[in-house]
Amino acid sequence: MRFWYPLFILLLSTEAMSQVVPADESIRLSGVIVNEADEVLPFVTVTNLSTRRGVVSDEEGFFYLTFSAQDTLQLSAVNYEAYHLYFGDTAQATNYDLTIRLSEKTYELENVMVFAFRDEAAFKRAVLALDDLPEPEKVVIPGTYQGPRQETKASIGSPISFIFDRFSKRAKYERQVQQAQQEATYQKALSKKFNRAMIEEITGLNEERLDEFILFCRLEDRFIERSNEYEIIVAINQCYRDFQQQN
Repeated sequence: MRFWYPLFILLLSTEAMSQVVPADESIRLSGVIVNEADEVLPFVTVTNLSTRRGVVSDEEGFFYLTFSAQDTLQLSAVNYEAYHLYFGDTAQATNYDLTIRLSEKTYELENVMVFAFRDEAAFKRAVLALDDLPEPEKVVIPGTYQGPRQETKASIGSPISFIFDRFSKRAKYERQVQQAQQEATYQKALSKKFNRAMIEEITGLNEERLDEFILFCRLEDRFIERSNEYEIIVAINQCYRDFQQQN
């Protein structure tokens, strides 16, 4: 996007003309580039966008350039807004002496979150160390299978929501009760497909030998949840063959 700026401070014509300069006529421009405090800006790039050629201002901010009236000049410097200069049909002379002022560029930085820890996991462990609430008691539903289960790990979430939850005791206990209820419902559903009575009927084991086999045959909750009755029976029989070989 191009921005057209007015000419600043000084506009002197060394060759006054009473008519518009033809489009193919060359304009000779000498200028001094300054900042908003009227301090000279050295080494500013002045580029003719039509020919992609240009010059660089010297240590005193001075430059000289010849170009067509229909060409657009761009003045650019680090930390300053680009300045576009265009004469077009407004050109009334072939020689110009200008002082051009550049405006400082404003940068907007994105918000960042800084942690005094190596990573979010270390940060959460530090917060957990501050938590002195007792662990909730395990909910046991009579008749359900209480054998070994694969532990489910919690995922890492937003640090902000993590802090809020951990420092809200009421929210924590409500969350623990809800999790316990969900876990109890889940375990009850699994126990309908994989339970002590079912294992005893398939293997013929009982008492201590049955307990040993249940510890030996560790079927994952995900497998039990997704499998039908036939697939679970096949898995138990395979476990039983391995169990007999080791005993």
